[in-house]
Amino acid sequence: MLRLEGVWQRFGALEVLHNISFELAAGEFVCLIGPSGCGKTTLLRIAAGLLKPSAGQALFNGEPISAPLPEIGILFQQPTLLPYLSTRANVELPLALRGVSRAARRSIAQQALAQLGLAEFAEAYPSQLSGGMAQRAALGRALVQNPAVLLMDEPFSALDAMTRELMQLELLDLWQRTRKTILMVTHSITEAIFMADRVLVLTARPGRLSATLDVPLPRPRRLAMVHSPEFGALAAQLRSHINAPGL
Repeated sequence: MLRLEGVWQRFGALEVLHNISFELAAGEFVCLIGPSGCGKTTLLRIAAGLLKPSAGQALFNGEPISAPLPEIGILFQQPTLLPYLSTRANVELPLALRGVSRAARRSIAQQALAQLGLAEFAEAYPSQLSGGMAQRAALGRALVQNPAVLLMDEPFSALDAMTRELMQLELLDLWQRTRKTILMVTHSITEAIFMADRVLVLTARPGRLSATLDVPLPRPRRLAMVHSPEFGALAAQLRSHINAPGL
């Protein structure tokens, strides 16, 4: 469904990405991990059509991505909600920009808010939401367009540990119900293994795809799995890839 072919990215003399190629199958949950500054966010921006690569291409269903597509949603590290709009209006925003009628977009937004446990906060403003609630609202805004692919850039990194675990479980529950294709950037080895079907490892800048780790843990995932020998073995294997010479 989503494929990157020979992607290079340079900003002037600075090489950020070096010959990246991989693909995501429909309904697959993939995590991308690597050192800070290795180009993970740049890679997401290319996949989202927000940045043209210096060489190579990103494709959606076999067609080159040259601009943002409604079929590809993106969730950033910070919720980036507009402070002067209510939660509902923030979630509605992509639909309003597309010219969807007020009644239709309100109905779609209310359904998304209900799915995310935010129905009673529909008229609250971002300053009145907790960090986890704000990130749920941002997720709702990404989902109202019903994208086939969801790109996520460390969406839970700013949350406390307990809220982060709750959001992980909520996202996995949503993914189980919708089977959207997800590519999520994370710095956490535990999060990558807990969430993903497959983990891609990038080297330090310039980012190169150095390893791919399949995660055969059964679904649905449970937090208790983190303490299992199988999970520990996968974490050790992923850590060895991340700490390999040259990374």
